[in-house]
Amino acid sequence: MSTEHLPVFPLNVPLMPGCIMPLQIFEKRYLDMVSHCMRTNTGFVVTLLKPGSERQEVIRPNQTEEQDTLPFYNQGTLAQIVDFDQRDNGLLAITIEGKERRNLTQIDQSNSGLWQANTVTVLETGSPSGENKDVLIGLFERALSMNGNLAEKIQPKKLTTEQLMNYLIMFLPLAADLKQSLVENGDLSDRWKQLLTTLSALLDTNQSTIQ
Repeated sequence: MSTEHLPVFPLNVPLMPGCIMPLQIFEKRYLDMVSHCMRTNTGFVVTLLKPGSERQEVIRPNQTEEQDTLPFYNQGTLAQIVDFDQRDNGLLAITIEGKERRNLTQIDQSNSGLWQANTVTVLETGSPSGENKDVLIGLFERALSMNGNLAEKIQPKKLTTEQLMNYLIMFLPLAADLKQSLVENGDLSDRWKQLLTTLSALLDTNQSTIQ
């Protein structure tokens, strides 16, 4: 597989293939990144921040970092900008769509603080079974109702099973390490089973707490 050198955008929510995400951009390094991507019709990789690392993004510019020192995980998803708008408050609003997952190597930071990496596509296999899909649609509808920017763009009942699975991984309140393990599970049938097991354990824990 070919290697592509791309900007990296760490976030506290993972982007998943086939899913969209609205963002408001205000930092100069990311405004410049978006401008470059739109001029050149290229993308960037969204990767999930590790717990407690939100304030540790800038480390040592122009030095390659080892994975255990990075504030984010080294597998994310290629993002393409599909819509943009300049808000009255001066922020740039964009909508991105997740393409294929990418592994990140040779990760470093420029003087501006922008992360960059060599990226390689990670293939996926299989398909989700769709077991308990109606229940998960209802769960996603509740999660979506708390996200106004996204709620007007998505119709849960029209999603494929794979999209539903991936949106749930993005927006349900799961621990970052659990989300990342789901992100990195390239067998879609197994990812679906892992998600159902995770949600079952979460519901059991909540019920025990209530009792």
